[in-house]
Parts: sequence; structure tokens; C-alpha cells
Amino acid sequence: MAKAISNIERTIPSPEEEKQQAIQLVLDAVSENHQALLTLLDIVKELQAIGVLDILQGALKNRHEIGVIAVSQFNKPGMHHIMKNGMNLMQFMGKLPPDKLQNILNAVDSGIDRLTDTENEKPMGLFGMSKAMMEPNVILALGSMINFLRGMGEGMKSTEKQVH
Repeated sequence: MAKAISNIERTIPSPEEEKQQAIQLVLDAVSENHQALLTLLDIVKELQAIGVLDILQGALKNRHEIGVIAVSQFNKPGMHHIMKNGMNLMQFMGKLPPDKLQNILNAVDSGIDRLTDTENEKPMGLFGMSKAMMEPNVILALGSMINFLRGMGEGMKSTEKQVH
């Protein structure tokens, strides 16, 4: 028959043993993750070389002064409008399909190239404008602009109904 346990002896490690266990845990973690640590050290070395760590250190040491400046900038009268407009712009950009936006931006880029083309510097007369109205590219662009204006008008009308 087993004897009842009446006395439990706890072994409390000494501070030196705790320190040795902590060092061993760190060494085990380093040996298991040595490649990640080497990559991290390389990144830190590059950040130090380009001065990013100095900037971060200065920002951390002066965080109170930087915070005071930031708060004073945020409390300027127009800043609230800028922040709200920025949020509205981000929401608007989130609604746009990327492929359609890319097509529009490419078209705008082509238009700007044509606008800045220095070969066609002679002024266009009334006859030249009416002749240009028959070109397929001009017809396409004008049709797109009219559709844009129609959609914009519809949006303005629906906004009026919601506001009033």
C-alpha cells in the first residue's frame, strides 16, 4: 500500500539558476530563429546606414515636443476640413473599379501628351473645329464627356433630393 504524501518539498531556484535558465531560453530561441535574426540585423544595418534609426531615435527622444506640434497643427481651422476631405477622397477611391480608373487615367495621359505637343502650335479656326468634330476620336471623347456630365447631373439631382 502507498504511503500518503504529507510533506511537499518545493525547489525554489536561486537567482543565479533563474538567470541561467533565462539565458538558455534565449540561446534556444536564437538557434531556432537564426536566419530570421540575421535578416533582421541586416535590415537594421541598412536603416542605420541611411539614417532612419537616427531619425526614429530623435523622434522618440522628442516625442512630447512633436506631439505638441502635431496637436497644434490639427487644431488649425482648415485642418478638420482637410482631414474630412481626405477621408471622403479615400472612400471615393475605394468605390472606383481599378480597371476603369486605369483606362480613364491612360486616356487623360494621352490627352495631356496631345495638349503639350508643340508641333501643332497654329491656332485652330472655326472651320478647323467643325472639321475636328467629325474625327472618330473627338466624337468618342465628346460622347464620353456628355455621358459623364449626364451622370454628374443625376448625382447632383439625387443629392438635392436627399438634402431637401
